Amino acid sequence: MQPRINHQPTDRNKTRWKAVALFALIGFWLLSGVVGREPWKPEPVYIGILQNLLEQIASGGRDWWTPTVAGVAQDNEIILIHWLNAPLVLLAKTLMPLHEAARVTSVVWAAFGIASIALAARRWSGGHISYLAAIISIGCIGLYELAHRYSPDIAVFASMGFALFGCAELATHPRRATALLTAAIVAAFAARSALGFVVVALPVGLLCFAPVFSMYRVALVRALVFATVICVFWIVAFSLRDSAGFDGWIDADFGLKLEDRERFGPTFYLGTLLWFAWPAWPIAVWLITLRMRGFAGGWQRGELIAPVVFFLSGFAAISILTEPRAIHTLYLLPPIIILASFGVDTLKRSWYALIDWFGILVLGLTAIVAVVVASAIYYGWPPMIAQWITGYVPGFTGTLPWLGYGVAMLAFVIWIALIQPAHQHARRALINWAGCVTFLWIVAQALLVAPHNHIIGYRGVFTELSKVWPKTGCVSSIELSTSQAAMLSYYTGHTTDPAEAATDAQCGFVLLQRYRGQPIPLPDPEYTLRFRGNRPGDNAESFELYEKNEQVSKEPETALKVRTP
Repeated sequence: MQPRINHQPTDRNKTRWKAVALFALIGFWLLSGVVGREPWKPEPVYIGILQNLLEQIASGGRDWWTPTVAGVAQDNEIILIHWLNAPLVLLAKTLMPLHEAARVTSVVWAAFGIASIALAARRWSGGHISYLAAIISIGCIGLYELAHRYSPDIAVFASMGFALFGCAELATHPRRATALLTAAIVAAFAARSALGFVVVALPVGLLCFAPVFSMYRVALVRALVFATVICVFWIVAFSLRDSAGFDGWIDADFGLKLEDRERFGPTFYLGTLLWFAWPAWPIAVWLITLRMRGFAGGWQRGELIAPVVFFLSGFAAISILTEPRAIHTLYLLPPIIILASFGVDTLKRSWYALIDWFGILVLGLTAIVAVVVASAIYYGWPPMIAQWITGYVPGFTGTLPWLGYGVAMLAFVIWIALIQPAHQHARRALINWAGCVTFLWIVAQALLVAPHNHIIGYRGVFTELSKVWPKTGCVSSIELSTSQAAMLSYYTGHTTDPAEAATDAQCGFVLLQRYRGQPIPLPDPEYTLRFRGNRPGDNAESFELYEKNEQVSKEPETALKVRTP
């Protein structure tokens, strides 16, 4: 009698199922957070540009070369990225509102960027590292909504991924590498004009003189030439089709607005990276120190030189050419993630154990806190927390999110299934970290998105303002920022005529945005207050609609200076 043979799954089968599980984890994170959230600054500016572009396309208008928000041209922005996004937005807009349809394009760009980072790591490692780089990407930006908002900066993040993948392909597929590098530079220029071009093109040019890459100088220079020709062609077309918009873009230093900078940002970006790139940056620093000492292949290798050059040149570019903004740190993440993916397997046990338990305990407990806060908001239990949280969400009367609780419970089951078989291993620690980040993100989106919209959203105050909006005539605006003007136009369809001072207002009504009591209200004899409103829980900012009394002459001292948007 032959003994019975138990067929156990092979390593290849395990690898296949592991790839499916990790791919599902990445998909869950990418798809969550797109719907349900109201737009928040600076997202409304880009949604306003996209809205104006789609309206011009629908009406057959020709004024779609200059980015415009609520009738005001934005000389520091560029329209090209919105052209690229428009087809997908029009398709998604049939199923969801415009601001959510626009976020779909950001998710696609983020997916392209993460996939490019993973493919670059796979090529440089000979197939030993692939999903790990994507998992580290989620671990860095998973807790922030930057990849789930409509913003051109997501395309620059993807462009950095394209460029790194192109550098990895230079040795085996030089033509493909040239195409990837060209696409990276053009996409970055389409998103952020001069800044995007410099961030991606500068390191490509520097690699021509770097060890290992100098032998591929022809492919690198070819990519630079092709991309520059394409960008110059668009600039020439812009100048011919819309000379006024082109002149404004030139006056704004090609969209950089260098004269308006209040401070430089090296220390700001270094401080932001400490939490924005966690846990990738300590692993990247460890890898660099290890390679500089000659271990693990030394430092003269493509997977080390290219990311370091991209990081240093990108850091210098955003520090010199921009006003410090946290979202620009996205440009620096791809090279850090590449370095970290090669340093994970060299970590000491104490290091990756710290990352593992910190993710499971801290992020897991934070998710539990989110569930308790949601219970206090919707059920009033626990009473002490409910009494405390009411002050942060005054007037909120949302319905119980039964679907949200179901999603949170499903995410909890998947999270437990992910971490319970965990054994002490460096890669497993990063997978657990990304799983904890995704779990917390999904729970927060499922249970707390409605209170979040109630606190930060402008839909309520602008809807109330629309009820008293004049039926005929125009409305002048003073101190109304670009983001608020975009949201007013998006929610209500109303636009204003910006004025620098009350004496310059040419309309019968004036909309004044006040912040912390400034500027002072319009004088009572000359103007009659018709509306005053603010977001729930934010008494520092208010919107006041005044009607001008024509029988009373305006005094010069009522002039109010406008704030720079």
